[in-house]
Parts: sequence; C-alpha cells; structure tokens
Amino acid sequence: MVDTFYLHLEFKNKTGNWSVNLPFLCSKCGVCCTLDDFLAAGEITAKPQEYPEVHAKMKALTEELGTMFEANEAKYDKYIMRTPCPFLADKTCSIYEIRPMGCRLFPNTAFGMLTRDCEALNRFKKQRAALKKGKAAKETCHFTDASVKASKCTEKQLQACTIKLSRAGITEEELALFNVLNEQKPCV
Repeated sequence: MVDTFYLHLEFKNKTGNWSVNLPFLCSKCGVCCTLDDFLAAGEITAKPQEYPEVHAKMKALTEELGTMFEANEAKYDKYIMRTPCPFLADKTCSIYEIRPMGCRLFPNTAFGMLTRDCEALNRFKKQRAALKKGKAAKETCHFTDASVKASKCTEKQLQACTIKLSRAGITEEELALFNVLNEQKPCV
C-alpha cells in the first residue's frame, strides 16, 4: 500500500455514526519541495555516520545560507522561497527514508495545508469539502504507515461518497486508494 496521509471522517446521522477514510495521494509535483519548506521541516532522521554524504551536503548548505543571509537578507529570502530542496531529484525525494519529520507529515503541517500550487492537495481539499458539505464531521489525521483506522459505513453511504468525490474531481488512482482504505474491514 502507498505510504500516505489520510483523514478519518466521522459523521453522525439519525441512524447512528458512520465513518470514511479520505486519502491524500501525492502526485510528486515537487511544489512542496522548496528549500524554504525543507528548512522548516526539521532535522534529517539519520545519524551522520550512517549517511555522511547527506550530512556533508547539509553542512555545506547551512554554511552557504548563513553567508547569504548575512550578506543580503532579502536575497536569502528570495532564494529559499524559489529554490527546490537540494535533495529533490527528478521530482523524487533522494533522502525519502531519512527525510525530516515535517516532510513525512505533509500535507498535515502548517506549511502543507497552506500550499496552493499543488494540484493533488487542491483536489484533496475539494474532496474533503464535498464529503463534509452540510454535515458536521470529526476529522482525525492518520498515515498508512501504521494500521489503517477502519471505516464504518454502509454500501449506500460508500456509493454516495464515491459520487461526491467523482464530482469533486477525484482521479482514478485516488479513487482506487479510497476504496482500499475503506475496505480494510467490510462495511456494515
């Protein structure tokens, strides 16, 4: 299964409580992989002796940015906002296994949910709004790297969600993952 973020949405209606899992499927557009976001994401999760080349690159980057900041703060700000993460290669994270916690949690981060240029995230926000439209829902955030929180819905509720998601522009891949996440345990 894809390692991704998802929302567990819990609804209440006249017949009881029901829930559904809405996944965020990264399209690897690289929009979130800016130097600014990377610098705000926290420490790389590996010891220097395990990945000396990564830590050497980080040390050199830190020194370069420090010099740039001291010389011209405006130039520094412009640079970090427009420069891709130094570990982004062909729209893929080259340090994925040891990426910082902020990167692991995307889009469930302060900078993540504010991102406007990511088509996948914009679709996700539209899908969330479509499922919640007119209903109060409790949202909890989860990641599929742990066990998936079981959804609890009828086949009719699942079909209604699918229709709403289709109208909100869900892709085939997103719909397939939605179905997987909501079939972990049979719907009631």
